[in-house]
Amino acid sequence: MNRINLFIKYLKNNRIKEYDKIIQDALSNDYQVISLRDYVEKNYDDSKKLFILRHDVDHFSDGTRMIFEVEKKYGVRSSFYFRNSTFEPKLMKEIEAYGSEASLHFEPIADFVKANGTRSKEELLTYADWQERCLKILKANLERYRELLDIPCKTIASHGEYENTLVQTPNNYLTEDTKTYAFLDIKLEAYNKEMIDKVTCYISDVPLEINSGYKYGTTPYEAIKSNEEFIMFLTHPNHWHYTLFQKLKKLVKMVIRKPIYVKESFKRV
Repeated sequence: MNRINLFIKYLKNNRIKEYDKIIQDALSNDYQVISLRDYVEKNYDDSKKLFILRHDVDHFSDGTRMIFEVEKKYGVRSSFYFRNSTFEPKLMKEIEAYGSEASLHFEPIADFVKANGTRSKEELLTYADWQERCLKILKANLERYRELLDIPCKTIASHGEYENTLVQTPNNYLTEDTKTYAFLDIKLEAYNKEMIDKVTCYISDVPLEINSGYKYGTTPYEAIKSNEEFIMFLTHPNHWHYTLFQKLKKLVKMVIRKPIYVKESFKRV
């Protein structure tokens, strides 16, 4: 996508229409469009192709509700994961009442690192009980969501922050041992190895100026056309709708910088 086309696309601010088209394409090609909770509870026909929708709500954005409205229009379900900083009780209750999933986008290791001013993995390891303390933070966050909203939070998704790179430890390190699932009262973490190994095509969105909006070398359209058996599609709703101020910032950046194209393969964190 050249700079002029990007400029036009940002001005139109129509990426929600693109999302609508993706859902249409998936359904018209006989995909079951489901949430991660549907997957782990086996609420699908395992003889048919899967298209799992995961949304990481990293920032407040009107795009979150817009994506939800598109999904309601077509009667499909998805999983929305909210950080403590993007907690939206009203919307989360609506998502659950509809039959989709609202749950926690967790980051207790990053929170622990921030709180203690930790600058490296070596420093993190000086706290003999750091993992136990982070698990307790995670459990407390889950219990807060459940109590405040009366929602099950049976699947959760790890968030990545700068602090995780400092200590070279992703937040889902806490759930790599699935024995922690019982302690947390969950059924799945979104980077669970057993599940990811079954995914035949993993797609994530990025801002439009990077790889024309998609990571890992393919688009949802291409994956659907290729009849991939198990597609995992991760979005960040703030990449799908921009306010006027955000559009102006993007347009200024485009004048200064060329679009970015990066070759990158998916790696489970």
